[in-house]
Amino acid sequence: MRKRKSKFDPYADLLAEWCLMGMPVREMVEKLMEQTGEIYDEQAIHAYIARHNLRSRPWLDVYEARNQCDECEYCHIYTNTNNAKGRICSKSWRTIQRFVRHCPTWCEK
Repeated sequence: MRKRKSKFDPYADLLAEWCLMGMPVREMVEKLMEQTGEIYDEQAIHAYIARHNLRSRPWLDVYEARNQCDECEYCHIYTNTNNAKGRICSKSWRTIQRFVRHCPTWCEK
């Protein structure tokens, strides 16, 4: 039994690029109809994007490098009354949760 192909397979890279740009599905349908001259259903393209997971392709994502929180000059290690260690930011006087590896979102750095 051979694998069934979709009529959107030739446009998968183009759809992924538009998804990365954050383009709504309605605009994708309009652009695709302009380029190919064929009529496409908005729900069909939406289902194709969801089925092939085109909205989240890790090799297309660009991640911003963030500083490690331990490298910050304002990050200090403290010991509380239970002898448990923690971290605190001396600039904003907020505790930093243990699971935070990079700078917290509220950090001004």
